[in-house]
Amino acid sequence: MPVELPSPQGDLTPPEPPGLMVWLVIFLLVVIAGVIAMLVTWPNGQPTNTLWFWVRLLVLPAFAGCLAYGLRELYFEQEADRFEADKEQLEADRSEAVQFAREPLAILDSAYLSAMGSHNVAKDIAGEVQALESRKSSGSGDAVRHTRLASADNPAFGSRYEACFVELLERLDETLRVVPEHAPLEVYLQLQPDTEWAPIHDAWQNCWRAFGHRPVEAALLSLRDGVMALDTWLDVRGGTGLEKFALFVAVQLHSIPQVNGAEAAVALLLGWVPLAQRSGLTPKALLHRPVSVGVGTINDAVARSLMWGDAEAEQVSDLWQAGLDQGDKAGLLKASSDLQSGISLTDSFSGVHDIDLAIGNPGAAAAWLAIALAAEFAGQMTTPQMVASRESSLRLAVVRPSGHITETEEQG
Repeated sequence: MPVELPSPQGDLTPPEPPGLMVWLVIFLLVVIAGVIAMLVTWPNGQPTNTLWFWVRLLVLPAFAGCLAYGLRELYFEQEADRFEADKEQLEADRSEAVQFAREPLAILDSAYLSAMGSHNVAKDIAGEVQALESRKSSGSGDAVRHTRLASADNPAFGSRYEACFVELLERLDETLRVVPEHAPLEVYLQLQPDTEWAPIHDAWQNCWRAFGHRPVEAALLSLRDGVMALDTWLDVRGGTGLEKFALFVAVQLHSIPQVNGAEAAVALLLGWVPLAQRSGLTPKALLHRPVSVGVGTINDAVARSLMWGDAEAEQVSDLWQAGLDQGDKAGLLKASSDLQSGISLTDSFSGVHDIDLAIGNPGAAAAWLAIALAAEFAGQMTTPQMVASRESSLRLAVVRPSGHITETEEQG
């Protein structure tokens, strides 16, 4: 579940010290009241030229006024001490929560397939290269604006999914083989909702076994969970639930071309940073806890994502977005301007890299493809990148170059 920052339990307004003019008036009123009370109660016939008379007339009322002021000052000091203690505790709890939420995952390797290729596509998209165009589909003579994975049509494989799985595994094979056998490894597949799970699951397992990897049963990752599965992973505070590796595979294929749709496949091998380093694996980039835009505004979500990514707004000049609607895009541009991020400082928002415009909407693969491209570009530019995608909700995350690992991240 999302990390919530501790909130104050009471009023955060600091106590006000006693006002000098107010208490001067109160002091004079107490003294005058004391003098009047003394004169009224002084016994008839008693001499007034004694020390006791003047003590009761002047000293005792003045003492009463000073005592009242002293008690008010003592109350103020006690409340100020309590306020400072509560404030320090809140700051400590908040700092601990932020430190916990900032813990990233290591992107150990990635592979993707798109109509623009499988290498250095991030640089092409940043250069505004586009592959999305109208082309005739094989099923009908109508021209549809879309992109298709030609590599998935390899007749040597039993299905287009199998062709994608084999190519992705070939790209990741070297890294997968150095993942320690003793370390937990999980595999997740994310597909479009209308896909029949059983045959694709069987195809994946067959490909996995053919590469000789250890037995791991792949699990279906729903679009509702999507990249927020990483949030659940990072919520774990220790044990095998946290200290593990996980392979996330997302594939979007179409039997019938969709208007402005894209076919894509992507695989990301992630791991807990300290475990990866102990295993001798070098992260290619760091992926921070994703943020889902819920009740709050997009501005709040962007600010929270930057906080979790340990990045200042002006440091982030690139946004990788996929699968967004027009409202999402407009909201992100406004948030970038309101927060004065580096994205808003680029010429004509050239730091916004719209994957949908380049290859079409990758659907189920949108979020993971955006992360893979952001990681690739982060390695080239050595600057933090922001990722935005829509699954069941708008999700944001920050990807940082691997060279920015802090001592805290190393220790976990």
